[in-house]
Amino acid sequence: MFIGEETFCDTHTPGFQLRDGVLQEPVLRLIDDAMALKVPHNVFAAWMVSPLSAGACSRPVDMLDSMTLLQSSLAAFADRYRPVEKRR
Repeated sequence: MFIGEETFCDTHTPGFQLRDGVLQEPVLRLIDDAMALKVPHNVFAAWMVSPLSAGACSRPVDMLDSMTLLQSSLAAFADRYRPVEKRR
């Protein structure tokens, strides 16, 4: 869904940003970070529901109160997994 210039929900981010019908600011910030890092929407969605490290149970979607950790994890993920032509 697009409202003005903002992306709030699309087929690749299935409502992560909504909880009880209310937009979750942490998810919106992570989506903005992912877009700035040139991480495709579908790759971002996979990252949101995958454990942050091998053997870990915590997924980004479950850790929205740990923004510093999530932002650094997303940046590290982006450096490894975004398409080569879009890397910094």
